[in-house]
Amino acid sequence: MPTPIEIVTAFCAAIPEDNGKAAIRRWFTPKTVWVNEGVSTTTGIEEAIAFLERPGRSPDIAAVHFDMLAIAAHGNRVLTERLDRFVRADGSEVAAVKLMGIFEVEGDCIVAWRDYFDVNFAKKISKDK
Repeated sequence: MPTPIEIVTAFCAAIPEDNGKAAIRRWFTPKTVWVNEGVSTTTGIEEAIAFLERPGRSPDIAAVHFDMLAIAAHGNRVLTERLDRFVRADGSEVAAVKLMGIFEVEGDCIVAWRDYFDVNFAKKISKDK
């Protein structure tokens, strides 16, 4: 069985594939709660995918890459400091945000994910600026 850090690392590495949908389908459960503090909260796989496909998201964003700056675990909780880079299809950057996140892992699934960042950042990646 992989460790919580290994699960979160694999999840974060898979985020660029299929706009994050493949990673969510693989590691989320029907009850996983994903909180983007100050922006959104989803429960389950379908709500999370709907958030990724929301109408207000910039059409310029082809993928998101998580650059892991630091990672630590305490039991089943994994703390991450990341630079999330939103990129176009040609690889050029739309925007980037530094953030802190916490993941809670049960078995080989992520059951909770909370990210904390400057909520004004969300305006940078919205097509309705």
